[in-house]
Amino acid sequence: MRAYLVGGLLDGIDQAAALGRPALVVAGDDRQARDLAADLRQWLHPRPVRFYPSRGVAYESHLAPPPHLVGLRVAALDALVERGERGGRASGTDDRRRAVVAEAGEHDEPPVIVVSAVALSEKVPDPALRPHAFTLRVGELLDLEEVSAELAAMGYERTDQVEDRGQFAVRGGILDVYPATEDRALRVDLFDIEIESLRWFSTFTQRSLGEADAVEIAPAAELAAEHREAAELAAIGAEEGERPDVSELLPVDRFHAFLDLAPADAAILVAAEEEIDPALTDHWTDVCAAFHDTDAHDLYVPPQVVRDALRERVHISLSSISSDQPVEFRAQAADVAARSL
Repeated sequence: MRAYLVGGLLDGIDQAAALGRPALVVAGDDRQARDLAADLRQWLHPRPVRFYPSRGVAYESHLAPPPHLVGLRVAALDALVERGERGGRASGTDDRRRAVVAEAGEHDEPPVIVVSAVALSEKVPDPALRPHAFTLRVGELLDLEEVSAELAAMGYERTDQVEDRGQFAVRGGILDVYPATEDRALRVDLFDIEIESLRWFSTFTQRSLGEADAVEIAPAAELAAEHREAAELAAIGAEEGERPDVSELLPVDRFHAFLDLAPADAAILVAAEEEIDPALTDHWTDVCAAFHDTDAHDLYVPPQVVRDALRERVHISLSSISSDQPVEFRAQAADVAARSL
């Protein structure tokens, strides 16, 4: 019932959806955020709902997050930031805001981003630090060796057969690539060095799912190749007992708190207030056990800072614990009600 309630509340927060403002939903952990995002997609369709997971690996490991997680993070963050930039052009009156939404298209709904407390506590590399995306178009020329090197620099993994986001494979005159921000893989058929067709396909059945004229290939890494290589060398040094200075390896001055990147007018809803503080505290304890204090503050946001930011910006906070809340919702599962008939 929580997804049903959250979905209903999101549309009513200060007319956020009508004014084209994005929404941010905060859950306790990644599993809860993922499940809530899946449920909200059903309730809020056609409004886009994206899940922003935590990195999956700690910064102190010096490992890059898996490409499939990077794809989810990039897609969610870009949707949030781009919507904020678009809304910024319409700051002022409600009429101007509605005009921007109308210009963007009738079905261009403001996004909903579902994020966990742990993901909020991890600083995010500036999007400008990512490898650059590129676009494949039917009729353009493509050198397989060059595009393979470019995909590898963007964080993609070369495999014999693509199965997940962030992978690519080359077989004869065919390039298969699973874009990091897409839900299906792409097959690029070449006639000599010219792109003859672009077809979406199922990685499970290999059957075609439709054609495309152009497809953007987003990066599968949050940092450029030189920064990732420095981190890999640091990981090797850490195994040999040498603890590198993180600030010398990464441009930490260009890492930001997730909430700082979110548009100022984003509608923020906390889906499980009672789970946020324990999750933030436990994560910070783990970070401080593995990191020097300075390094921890360079790459993570202290729990109190996250709490203060949420307290200042949150519009609605839900809790399953009854206390002095001004509004209370009551519900029961359908099977419970059925047994009482």
